[in-house]
Amino acid sequence: MGYGIAKNHKTIGFIQVTILYALANFAAYLLIPNFNLIKRDLGVTDGYLGALTGGFIFFNGLGALLWSYLSDAYGVKRKGLLAISFVFSGLFILLVSMSSNPWLIMFFWLLAGGFLGAVVPLGFSIISDLFPPEKRTNIFMLWFFLSGFGLAFGYGISLFLGAYYNWRLPITVGGIIIIVVGSIASMTLWEPSKGWIDIQRFGGTEYTYRFQISDLRLIAENKTNIYIVLQGFFGTIANGALFSWTVHYLIREWGLSEIMASMFIAVSAVGAIGGFPLSYLADKLYERNEAYRPLIAAMCSITEGILFAIFFTIPIRINLYTNDPIEGFFEMMRILQNNPLILGTILIFFFGMFMNPAPGTIKDSVLSDANLPEHRSLVLAGSNIIEIFPKALSITLVGVLSDYFGTLRIPLMITMLIWIISGIAWIYAAKNYRKDRMMITKILDERIRKSKK
Repeated sequence: MGYGIAKNHKTIGFIQVTILYALANFAAYLLIPNFNLIKRDLGVTDGYLGALTGGFIFFNGLGALLWSYLSDAYGVKRKGLLAISFVFSGLFILLVSMSSNPWLIMFFWLLAGGFLGAVVPLGFSIISDLFPPEKRTNIFMLWFFLSGFGLAFGYGISLFLGAYYNWRLPITVGGIIIIVVGSIASMTLWEPSKGWIDIQRFGGTEYTYRFQISDLRLIAENKTNIYIVLQGFFGTIANGALFSWTVHYLIREWGLSEIMASMFIAVSAVGAIGGFPLSYLADKLYERNEAYRPLIAAMCSITEGILFAIFFTIPIRINLYTNDPIEGFFEMMRILQNNPLILGTILIFFFGMFMNPAPGTIKDSVLSDANLPEHRSLVLAGSNIIEIFPKALSITLVGVLSDYFGTLRIPLMITMLIWIISGIAWIYAAKNYRKDRMMITKILDERIRKSKK
């Protein structure tokens, strides 16, 4: 395929992959807003709800490894794998909506998570094949940001349909959307050839290399990979707890209705737009010195950990239980004008969110640079599945500790501080990034030279 033709399809490919990621986010948040409704209807505990969410994430990671292996080792078309994943995940989500047994619901929900595991590693691989290294952090940030609307859409549908009807209706609607939109977007996906952008940069025309088991040694000896895994291991402990339990912390500790707690999250989450300037800065500084990318991630991880820990430390009680968003908004504005402690606490959360997205996008760009094209999706999937264990455990453990202590405050405050350890791992990654990136560049250059002979 010619460079000019493929270049004209970059935007199309990016939009399609973004739609798929948005659908995956949409599915993942269909249950979380209605935890309290599910708890009352099924008679389950916070520990069960934590296991339900954590298990979905865990099986998502297991599925990612399988889908990545099929793509990298056997060269199976990524669009076909994605289509299969959306059809089957949608079917299992529909089965969740029809089931009344809590253990059957968990079984089907975990399988849905496993099938949706194809989206992140294969989407990451496609974007890495479309865009050069100096643009990847910004592109990954845009990918995460735009796909986040799927999260908001899933959360919103679940919240409002759950509040006005029941928690099963949004699951039914969600399953249908996943099957129809996901399968169509997957089958029409514009998929570049593996390693396309790298081949173009070195003047080549075709890249035929596939992952082999013997490549595991090269991947494992890459110190950048090791420290990226370590930062993710500790970082996801805090991240998983933050995004799964904060809304319920606000409901129980602040005295907010589900609608008002969700509005608080939505407004404060606007701070996540800080990922754009930070990602832009990371790409610009990358051109001067590669180490700036992981160092920016280190700064963000340490800062957000401290800010979120402070947020969960401050005792607040508002008692705003209205489900009318208009009335609630004006009442919240009045409270903020008259209570500087509440305003300051919200600003702390806002600035924590400002720092939150950048490490994730920097991680993807660093892994993309420091690994060969046929290793990228497998390395990302492997990294993610290792992160799944602490993330699933932290979500579950926060639920269990909440039952034990009778409050979410203490377990959430402790887990936020673990981000500091993640920041330290990023600093060590910065010390090895340039050397590993140069090694990959050398291998690619040698391969292209051989193919021209």
